Amino acid sequence: MNRYLALGCLGLGLMVSPLFSGLSTGAVPAPKIGVIDLDNTLSSTPAGKRANDAFEKTRKAKQAELDKNQQDLKAADADLEKQKAVLKPDVYAQKRQELEKKFVDLQQTYVKLERDLAGERTKLIQDLLKLASPKIEAIAKAEGVNIIVDREAVVWADSAVDLTPQLNAQMK
Repeated sequence: MNRYLALGCLGLGLMVSPLFSGLSTGAVPAPKIGVIDLDNTLSSTPAGKRANDAFEKTRKAKQAELDKNQQDLKAADADLEKQKAVLKPDVYAQKRQELEKKFVDLQQTYVKLERDLAGERTKLIQDLLKLASPKIEAIAKAEGVNIIVDREAVVWADSAVDLTPQLNAQMK
């Protein structure tokens, strides 16, 4: 959502700036805009692959733990169903209630895991961007670009303004 807000503000600024150009004494040159695909940089450069691999390792470990807990819960449910005939109804109801509580806890753990992984993914991109920022700035100066936006914030862009290949070549 923030990208769309930023893109909207940029578009509004670009639309309104010609109106104010008549107020100044000098002509304001149109800004030159470049586009960088950070997801591409993340998936295709050595630095991005290392970071992505570390994230995937963490994600897989957490997913394996979640899967194990889910299997244990299914096994406990099957065992309880087998014991249903020999358990008193109140004991069965109590054990069923405990099992359902564990299921709710597992669902909450899943939601927390998804939130944690989303936060880690955001941090991963921020760290990559921090590493890439000086390189992006150098590319912008070399290309005479005033503004660089992420490809995800752009509906369409001419491939001539795509600076991703230059960035990817510098990311080790």
